[in-house]
Amino acid sequence: MPDKTVDRLTSYATSLRFEDLPPEVVHQAKRVLVDSMGCGLGAFTAEPSRIARELASTVRGELEATVLGTQVRTSPDLAAFANGVMVRYLDFNDAYLSSHPSDNFGPVLAAAEASDVSGRDLLTGCVLAYEVQCAWADTFPLREGPWDQAVYSAISMPLGAGKVMGLSQGQLAEALRIAIVGGIALAQARRGSISHWKAAAVPNTGRNGIFAAMLARRGFTGPEEIFAGQQGFFTSVTRIPVELAPLAGEDSNSQPFRILESRIKRFPAGIFSQTAVEGALEAREQLGISAARDVRRVQIRTFEHAVFSMAGHPSRWRPETRETADHSIPYVVACALHYGSVQPAHFSDNMLRAPQVVELMQKIAVDLDAECEAAWPDANLSIVSVEAQDGREHTAHVPYHLGHARRPVGDKDIEAKFRGLAAGLLTDDQQAAALDALWHVDECDDLKELLARLVVVV
Repeated sequence: MPDKTVDRLTSYATSLRFEDLPPEVVHQAKRVLVDSMGCGLGAFTAEPSRIARELASTVRGELEATVLGTQVRTSPDLAAFANGVMVRYLDFNDAYLSSHPSDNFGPVLAAAEASDVSGRDLLTGCVLAYEVQCAWADTFPLREGPWDQAVYSAISMPLGAGKVMGLSQGQLAEALRIAIVGGIALAQARRGSISHWKAAAVPNTGRNGIFAAMLARRGFTGPEEIFAGQQGFFTSVTRIPVELAPLAGEDSNSQPFRILESRIKRFPAGIFSQTAVEGALEAREQLGISAARDVRRVQIRTFEHAVFSMAGHPSRWRPETRETADHSIPYVVACALHYGSVQPAHFSDNMLRAPQVVELMQKIAVDLDAECEAAWPDANLSIVSVEAQDGREHTAHVPYHLGHARRPVGDKDIEAKFRGLAAGLLTDDQQAAALDALWHVDECDDLKELLARLVVVV
C-alpha cells in the first residue's frame, strides 16, 4: 500500500536540483563541509578512527570511495562509516537541536565519489540530507525517549546517498524503507559511561543507508507502509502519527533551507554545553581566575535536556572516558575555568584525572531553570554564576554561543578551526590547497582529486 510520507520524501528528493539552492545555501554547505573535514582530520589519530580505517582497508569493491586522510579506497558503505566516525568523534561538528546533520557528509560524500558525480551533486545531496534530518528534528523531539538521534539519519542518509547515486523515485522509496526498518538505534549509545559507539551510532546508520541504496538500485524491496504501518515508524518511534514539517521549497513555499540554521561548534563538546563554557570563560576573565584553586563555587542554570544529557548521571561528574567527558557540563566548565579553554587535548586520560579539575567539578552545580527552558530550542541559554575564593562573584547570561546561527562565525574563523585541527597532519601548503579545493567544491568534477588534497602526511 502507498505510504504518503515515503511518497512525499522521495518526490522532494527527486525534484531538488542544485539550481534550486540559493547562493547563501550553497555557501553555507561549503562552510559546513570545511568544518566537517577539519573535524574528521582532527580525530584521525583517535583509536576508534584507527579501528574503522583498518577495517575499511580490508575490503575492496566494484564501486569504491576514499577513506578520509588516506589513499585507501574501499566499498562506499565502509568509507561512509570510517569517515563518519572521524567527523563525529571529537564532538566538534555542527548541531541542529539534539542532532548533528553534518554526519550526513560521510555517506553522501562516499556515495558521490563512488558514483563519479560532481561537487555540485555532492552539495545538493548534502543540503537534501540536512533538510530532511532537520525537518524531522523539528517535527518530533527525541528528549529522554529510548531512541538515538540516528533515527533521524535513517531517513535522511539513504535519500542523500541515493540522490547522488542517481536512484529513481521508486528506488529511493525502497532504499528509504530498507534503511528505516534496519536503522532504528537505541539511545543507550549516549547514556552512562559512554563508549566508542557514541561516535559510530550515526555513521553506522550512514553505512546502512548506502547499503540500502545499493540494494534498491538492484531491485531489492523494503517493507510497505514503513511510516504508517501497524508496526512502522509512527507506532514504534513517534508513538503517534505525525505530519513532517514543511521542507524548504516544497510546493514552492518560502521555508528557508535548514542548513542555514546549522550551529557550528566553538568547543569540542556537546552542543548543550557551548554557552556554559563561554559563560565560564567570561567569569574567569572578569574575576581574574587563573586556575581551579581560585574558584569557590559554580552554579550553572540550563534547560531540561541539557541537564538530562550532560549532567544527569554520576558518570558526568567523574568521567572515565573521553566520550563521557565531552558530554559532561561539569567537566568542560571545570576545564574552561582551570585551563582557560576547552580543546581536543583536554580530553586525554591524564587530563580526565587531573586532581585540580576533578576537585573543581565537585564544586559545580547544574540546575534546571525556567528561563532557560523557555528559551530552548531557539536559544541555548546558560546562566553561569562563579564565586571566587575571595568572595567576588560574576554571573554570565549566554543565550547563543559563537557559531550559533544567531551569532555566526566568519569564513576565516572556520578556516582557522580547520587549520588548528589539521596541524601536524597536513603541511601548511596542504592545508591551503585543501581549503581552496573545499571552498571551490562546486567547480569540482572529480571528488577523488578533492580527497587527495586531504591525505595525512604523518
